[in-house]
Amino acid sequence: MVGQSASVQTGVARTSTEHVDVWQRLQPTELLGPGSLADPTTGAVAPPSGREVPAGRRPERPSRPARPTVRYRRIAGLDGLRALAVVSVMLFHFAPQLLPGGYVGVDVFFVLSGFLITTLLVREFRERRTLSLSRFWVRRARRLLPALALVVLTCTAVAGLVGGDVLVGIGAQVAGAATFTSNWVYVAQGSTYSGGLAPQLFANLWSLAVEEQFYLLWPLAVLGVLALRITRRRALVLAGALAVVSAVAMSLLYVPGTDPTRVYFGTDTHLFGLMIGAFLAFWHLRTGRPTLVRESPRTSTTRGAAFVLGAGIVGAVVLVLAMLRMPWDAAVTYRGGLFVVSLATAGVVNLVLHAPRLGQVLDKGPAGWIGARSYGLYLWHWPVLVLVAAIAGGGGLYATPGPWVALTATAVTVVAAALSYRFVERPVMGRGLGGYVRTVVAWARRGAAGRNPLPVHGWVTLAASVLVVGLAVAGFVRAPAVSSVESQILAGQEVAAGTQQPGGAAVEEAPVPEAAPEPAPPDPAVQEPAAPAAVPGPPPGDQVTIIGDSVTLASAPALAAALPGVLIDGAVSRQMKDAGGLVDAVRAAGNLRPYVVVSLGTNSTVDAAMMDRVLATIGPDHTVVLVTGYADRSWVPVANAEMIGASQRFGNVVVADWSAAIAAQPTLLGPDGVHPAGEGTALYASVVAAGLAQAVALRG
Repeated sequence: MVGQSASVQTGVARTSTEHVDVWQRLQPTELLGPGSLADPTTGAVAPPSGREVPAGRRPERPSRPARPTVRYRRIAGLDGLRALAVVSVMLFHFAPQLLPGGYVGVDVFFVLSGFLITTLLVREFRERRTLSLSRFWVRRARRLLPALALVVLTCTAVAGLVGGDVLVGIGAQVAGAATFTSNWVYVAQGSTYSGGLAPQLFANLWSLAVEEQFYLLWPLAVLGVLALRITRRRALVLAGALAVVSAVAMSLLYVPGTDPTRVYFGTDTHLFGLMIGAFLAFWHLRTGRPTLVRESPRTSTTRGAAFVLGAGIVGAVVLVLAMLRMPWDAAVTYRGGLFVVSLATAGVVNLVLHAPRLGQVLDKGPAGWIGARSYGLYLWHWPVLVLVAAIAGGGGLYATPGPWVALTATAVTVVAAALSYRFVERPVMGRGLGGYVRTVVAWARRGAAGRNPLPVHGWVTLAASVLVVGLAVAGFVRAPAVSSVESQILAGQEVAAGTQQPGGAAVEEAPVPEAAPEPAPPDPAVQEPAAPAAVPGPPPGDQVTIIGDSVTLASAPALAAALPGVLIDGAVSRQMKDAGGLVDAVRAAGNLRPYVVVSLGTNSTVDAAMMDRVLATIGPDHTVVLVTGYADRSWVPVANAEMIGASQRFGNVVVADWSAAIAAQPTLLGPDGVHPAGEGTALYASVVAAGLAQAVALRG
């Protein structure tokens, strides 16, 4: 993320009767000691020369200043908010069961970025009476690109060393990172944020892309607002309208019960947080002077202070509840949930602006340390998690990374982010990229003597750099075209196609056996031992049709081995709503056999009406086995419950509980946490066979 990295500060304070902490408005004056309400923006601020300025004299102003004429200080409390945001995102990825809504930390960053960037632009215009877009973009590049390049280069090199699935699509991912279009690259590829057939090494860069696109276009709009001296009210309308339009677009484009990655990654549909932050920045414009930002909060009354305090507290409660109770793929998330989270964040930020003492508390200790390094923590945490999971075996990356994977990834992330901040980010910000390179070269050559151009540490540094670059290039060369899960599905497609060949097809209907004649009553004088009840097995494979999705395809070889002669009709991303048409197509081909297995509970939600239509299409003369789904999706438990309900309503339906079977052995899943791998496919086939055995008993 970028919002946590913006070096945005408050301006030098001016005398104002409004410059009062909200806590003072809401507490009796006699309970507060002298100086206890000091605002962090008060006090003497050194001029650019660093020399003290005598009281009553104005500092000399350079004729052509190279930097803003007023030095700014950080707004107290924002580092604490950044820490909250990045920790919540890391918890969501490392231990999703602990914080299922931790992803909203990204929206906290968006609001912070919108507020801080708009504030910087307006304040620079105030001081210079002009706004240099080139200077703004250079500052942004200086702040963002060095750390990003380090992460991409290092993690690509490690991936080149690890090999396998982590290299799938690495070229497109690096291109997206380099052009700040990662979000649209993933949308075009059909990737999903909560999983995928291949682990996306740089999936977290989608949000950086959204912010960079905002940084490219929004300064042009701000420059127009300032240059045309558009009134504060109209500026607020502009920012507010863009926020509402974006939120409405997200709501309209979202389809309940399906993967929401498109509306989550889209710049158009996820712009509202940035615009709400911009709205807050415009709100603090001085009334009547649209090019000036207030150096003190707007609130000047007790009622206003109470409103700011109340909105901040409510906002904090909303954020906590969202982090604890709002799943990423729930309908409420995209139909107002994220918009409300962004408004709540604005309320918290506004409270921090009005309560500097609270901000100082938030910035203390570990929170301040984490907040200052939150950009690096966000950049490193996801690729490190993917790489550690791959080295550890990879199973269930998106659902249950495992405690050792999570702990190791956390430790590596913290160390990498701290080193990046100390040796890359801060030096580049202070010296510029050219100055930083010259400093590094001078350090590498320090101690060189004679004909040797480099000392030992210089040669070691050069060799390490060449090794990292070489491994990264090797990663591009070694990148497989498809992941192991995709290869498994492709192999399954071939097996499924083979089961549909004319030679392997069976008759659509098996003859119903005639009732056997009733046996003669037993002789009471003869006592024969009771024979144990025979446990029915599954029907012959040539009596079974399986209609499924990619999970079925991944297990097709195991199904064909367990049920010789079975007919498998599967395809990637199928949903239960398509089952009726699929059944009609299979029946038209003469392949709808007496026992029909339907395994379509993974990719979308199911309701009772949909389930009834599917079963009516199959017909009461067939026995149906419904296979429950397993995936880290909010709709899967709902779909599974509807399948169980259908088995209770219809006398020809049984349930094969794949969800319960694999939940007890999640290590048998592939890296995506959805498709079975290895022995997992045999487990899937055994679950289907057990369901068919129940169907035989039901059919009698």
